[in-house]
Amino acid sequence: MPTRIASLLGLLLALLPLSFALSQAQPDPPLVDLLREWHDREDKILAKSRFAYIEGDQVALLPQSGQIVLIPQARLSVTDRQWVTEHPLNLLRGKVIYVADGDTIGVLDDKKTTHRIRLEGIDAPESGQAFGNRSRQALNDLVYGKQVLVTYEKSDTYGRILGQIYLDGQWINRQLIADGWAWHYRHFSGDAELAETQTAASTKKVGLWKDPQPQQPWRFRLDEKRRKEAAAEKDTTDKPMPPTQFWLNSSSGVRHNASCKHFGKTKRGKYCGAEEGKPCGICGG
Repeated sequence: MPTRIASLLGLLLALLPLSFALSQAQPDPPLVDLLREWHDREDKILAKSRFAYIEGDQVALLPQSGQIVLIPQARLSVTDRQWVTEHPLNLLRGKVIYVADGDTIGVLDDKKTTHRIRLEGIDAPESGQAFGNRSRQALNDLVYGKQVLVTYEKSDTYGRILGQIYLDGQWINRQLIADGWAWHYRHFSGDAELAETQTAASTKKVGLWKDPQPQQPWRFRLDEKRRKEAAAEKDTTDKPMPPTQFWLNSSSGVRHNASCKHFGKTKRGKYCGAEEGKPCGICGG
């Protein structure tokens, strides 16, 4: 019986790292349809679209076409006006002064403050990856030097604003996926519309989908991280032993300490540990 208990205990201990890893895993969020029905004061359906932002006394709604539609707040039902009030968004307007890559831009506001914006819900190929430069150029062609509107709720761990970008009423985040220059960032976004847009782009074989097996940017980053870790480990392994207070004559196998006249002076030799070779008869090794 004790042997059986010990075996079971050993099995449980072996499974602990696996159970911990599984508990730490972050599953993709469920897909959510963010489109809702909007009603007028007579409770008749006006549109089915997602809320975008408030523009003065108007509400900006975003249908599946990806083009903003402005509707006077006074035209909406009481319930919808209340919903808009309870779901405020931060707004930022400014000029795009740089495009870092296919999903990151810099926006200069009217106070001359530059904001780094990470387009929420998408992930573009890295600069060192296939289609990386073309993805950046696609975003650059769309927004560089132009006035854009950014709506957002929060920033990421790098201090970048996670935003939805609009230009002349066009939803840029979705457009990049539709044109095949970015992926739906499924790990962080459960947006069903972005997921459907990616499916349509891959079916049409546009942009990066012309490649039969394009690599997801997050996989590329993981591969790069592992490659660098492996290179760093190899570099550490290949480095010669740092100098010590002992020297081994490779020809005679005699070990000398730092006080010996032969320390580091033999034609063939290397720095060694205190237990290598046999001690010198003069210095004692």
